[in-house]
Amino acid sequence: MSARRITAATVGAVLAVVGFLVDAAIWERVLLGAADESLAWGPTLFRILLVVHGAALIAVALLPRKIPSKGLRLIELSSGEALGLSALTLLALLLRLWKIDGGLWIDEVFTLVDYVRAEWGQVLTRFPSQNQHMLYSLSAKAAVSLGGESPAMLRLPAALFGAATVLPLYLLGRRLFGGHEAWIAAALLTVSYHHVWFSQSARGYSGLLFFSVAATWLWLESREHGGRRRWTAYVVALVLGLWIHMTMLFVVASHGIAWLLSAIRARRWQLTDSALVAWIVAGTASAQLYAFALPEFLDGALHESSMNSEWTNPLWLILETARGLQVGFSGAAIVLLGGATLFVGWVGLARRSLEAAVVFTLPGLLGAALIIGMGHNIWPRFFFFTLGFGLLIAVHGALLLPRVAERARLVSGVWARRVGQAVAAVLILSSAASLPRCYALPKQDFFGAMAFVESNRASDDVIVSVGLAARVYGSYFAPEWPAAQTLDELRTATPEGRPVWLLYTLPIEIRAFQPEVWRTIERDYETARVFPGTLGQGEIYVCRRRGDQR
Repeated sequence: MSARRITAATVGAVLAVVGFLVDAAIWERVLLGAADESLAWGPTLFRILLVVHGAALIAVALLPRKIPSKGLRLIELSSGEALGLSALTLLALLLRLWKIDGGLWIDEVFTLVDYVRAEWGQVLTRFPSQNQHMLYSLSAKAAVSLGGESPAMLRLPAALFGAATVLPLYLLGRRLFGGHEAWIAAALLTVSYHHVWFSQSARGYSGLLFFSVAATWLWLESREHGGRRRWTAYVVALVLGLWIHMTMLFVVASHGIAWLLSAIRARRWQLTDSALVAWIVAGTASAQLYAFALPEFLDGALHESSMNSEWTNPLWLILETARGLQVGFSGAAIVLLGGATLFVGWVGLARRSLEAAVVFTLPGLLGAALIIGMGHNIWPRFFFFTLGFGLLIAVHGALLLPRVAERARLVSGVWARRVGQAVAAVLILSSAASLPRCYALPKQDFFGAMAFVESNRASDDVIVSVGLAARVYGSYFAPEWPAAQTLDELRTATPEGRPVWLLYTLPIEIRAFQPEVWRTIERDYETARVFPGTLGQGEIYVCRRRGDQR
């Protein structure tokens, strides 16, 4: 037996023994310091899966190898490609680190307060809301532990994931469209306003995009070439993607549907297919990682509901997406990235690889169907993980349109090539031109609004924050300020006869969740100043009560 097999069998035996002998109470004491059964059946599931995975490793070590390893390396790059991608990745990292220390926005504050400041065991075992992106919470906690608590360290994992995405996007584009279009897509991602924005946000979205693109490339590679190394890498990408955000399930589902359609067309079913094995391993490994937190997730976070508001209206999503495109691209680029271009690009992709067209399209459609069906808020960030697929389709469509015009004899072949080159240049330059907007303002200027109030208030003035702003100021920026979530709390915090400063953000949320508070703000307060930010509709409003003495 080889050394590798002996190691696998030994590790498997250790896992199985630990699963059998270490009971739930011990796991709770190790993670939380007390065995109070707060994790419910989570430790039991963790123990069962330890035994299952231990037995699987022993079986793999003892059974004959059925999947031969291929001699090719996982990633094949020429020296020119390696040099060019290194340069692009370095540029991407620099763009994502530039001014990364700006003020935090709402979800970042909640990530810091609820998870990064918590103990390691609590991060691994808590899933009270969908704001928990577990792998990101752990990564950010590690960064803050090493470099201190600051916006830059909190966001560092997002920036690293963002810069790292250049490589898998290039590999996926090269596989489907060739090197020319892959370079354009990689360059476009490097200077993308939206990608830089999310790479400077202490959330798991840039990591989710990285794993979505990497897993899809590995899926297509594994389906064509096979090999233990590719399937193993594919499983790792799925597991880490699911650990950072459960939206990765839509990517997995798209791969499964594409596999099912392929099996139906070929009329061939194999229960031992490598893809099925990969999904089973990825599923049980993900359950292992989430085991301790799964009871809380199923009891609470899974059932989070959204009240009827503009955020639950699909039309709002369309309008907000259009607004975001206007920020991230010039008017000419919007035309190039319009519906016709995307349609042409998707058709061109489908002619090359129907399987790829399916796995590019389905994740977003499945996500939209589930979110709308559940009546959940439809925020554009839920679909950010499809940005890589969208960029590749848009680039392909934009370069394909001149060829379509050439075939229709609208332009000559020479002009078609020149137009294609011009299109590529416009896409990249117009995206790069929008980057200064990303750095000009914080995502939400909570600190600026606070500084304005503190510098203009009198000693007896009352300061109160409401809605989500109350949670942010109360937990992070200004814990000493009164916070109001209901009308009664607002009235108690703002006695008559004393001047009042009131701060709020995201009026959509207040109108939907606290309509009485919103009516009071409209009736009794006037806006003194608005502090803009790059988060859509995330301005901070500073108000004074009408009639107060100035």
